[in-house]
Amino acid sequence: MQTNQEQVPIEWKPCVTGDEDAFTKALQQRPINKSTVDELKQVLRLVMIKVGIRANNLPNDVEKGVLIEHIITNYGNHTPLEVKLAFDMAISGKLDLEEKEVTAYENFSCLYFSKIMNAYRVWARQTHSQLKKDYPKMIEEKLTLDDEEKAEWMMEWKQMEDINFELIPLVFYEWMADKNLIKLSGKEKWVYTEKATTQIKAQLFNDISTCKTNDAYVAFNKFENMEKNGFTGELKGRILNRAKRLIIYDYLKGIIQ
Repeated sequence: MQTNQEQVPIEWKPCVTGDEDAFTKALQQRPINKSTVDELKQVLRLVMIKVGIRANNLPNDVEKGVLIEHIITNYGNHTPLEVKLAFDMAISGKLDLEEKEVTAYENFSCLYFSKIMNAYRVWARQTHSQLKKDYPKMIEEKLTLDDEEKAEWMMEWKQMEDINFELIPLVFYEWMADKNLIKLSGKEKWVYTEKATTQIKAQLFNDISTCKTNDAYVAFNKFENMEKNGFTGELKGRILNRAKRLIIYDYLKGIIQ
């Protein structure tokens, strides 16, 4: 029994700033590559308004698709709330960026987004290390989705009327293969690989007419050389990822069982 003289020990906690508190809360959200596209779009719409992008200069559907794919590919492990935090901090001058780097100049491009997020990553790494040192229990490991959650997530995609092919999560393929939900022969997989190769070649060729530099021509030339000698590196990964998305798409549409 506790007597009146006994004191309840005080639980000492480090002083946490508003940004650090927002950071810890942001980490508890599902990462971008496990969130819905709508969740990401909502955050992007918000930060575009905050950095001063006017309605007539918002990215069109094609540009938006490229931007979202870039974000999922390169920043998919961050959460949508981290994106909001990154831009809030950039606008407030709390990241290691010059004012001219924060100004969007009516062009919310992949390069601009990366500039903000890369500066945020530097701050996040430092903050994460400091918080773990001062208060180890403050930051919990982000939970990976269990099988039931992945099944529910895939069902969400299956019920979509219009599936954005480029945004199909590649994690679906690994999970379906692990659960034997797809059973394709080597020959069938090769058909998907050839289809992916043809589509990417067509994309690269079409880029030549719209690209203002010779980058698209160089990329197409590189593709043709590898087509003869064998694909390696980034192009090989791009083809395989597209083949996986083609398989996932056909599964979601009920074309393959």
